[in-house]
Amino acid sequence: MKKGVSGFMMSGFLKCSFVLSLLVYAVVPAKAAGDLNRLILAVEDSWPPFSKRDGSGLSNQIVQEAYETQNIKVDFVVAPYARQLVATEKGAYVGAFNVTKEPSTQEKFHFCEERLFKATTSYYVNEDAPLKARTYEELNSGEKIGVIIGYEYGPFIIANNKVKKFRVSKQSNLIKMLLKKRLDAVLMFDAIAQYTLPQIQNSHKIKRAFEGQHSDIYVAFSKKHDDAGYFCK
Repeated sequence: MKKGVSGFMMSGFLKCSFVLSLLVYAVVPAKAAGDLNRLILAVEDSWPPFSKRDGSGLSNQIVQEAYETQNIKVDFVVAPYARQLVATEKGAYVGAFNVTKEPSTQEKFHFCEERLFKATTSYYVNEDAPLKARTYEELNSGEKIGVIIGYEYGPFIIANNKVKKFRVSKQSNLIKMLLKKRLDAVLMFDAIAQYTLPQIQNSHKIKRAFEGQHSDIYVAFSKKHDDAGYFCK
């Protein structure tokens, strides 16, 4: 059963204190080499309510407060998700967050033990053009599926060559393309859909068709940055 926006937001804040206590011990070692009291992390700009363009959001708050308990100031560099992942993988940043832990990302990044949270994904359709498929496993007929550039939605959609994937940079663009019937479905995290849909005209036509795969969301640390080991055991 889906939660409303207010219900999700409340549950997110209630989980913050629990996740925070775990995250502190997962990401901050007892002793750091040198005076590492400032950390710059990469974060995306288009995943509200988790991370917003202005550098705020639930994820940002959890990460910032975790490090503040250890007297470490965290600054965020905000930019599109795919760009941040590439930069972090190359070692430009110590880490990036809102990253799904799955085989494709574990090859590129270090992950601490504790996740930030678990996020659910679903396939959304235009009510005027419903899918024949009833589960994501039945998507095998060349359906045009919209996704965000660089996002990880689970291994099935990545490996599914029987659909056509259209990648854009913003959630609002996905929804508008679906409304214009340029896509058969879009894959969105449910909390993002609940936050974004009310802001788009005629979005009442967009309906949740069925669940996708679930994602464990983490801070991902660069394998090429010298300081990553200090902040993630």
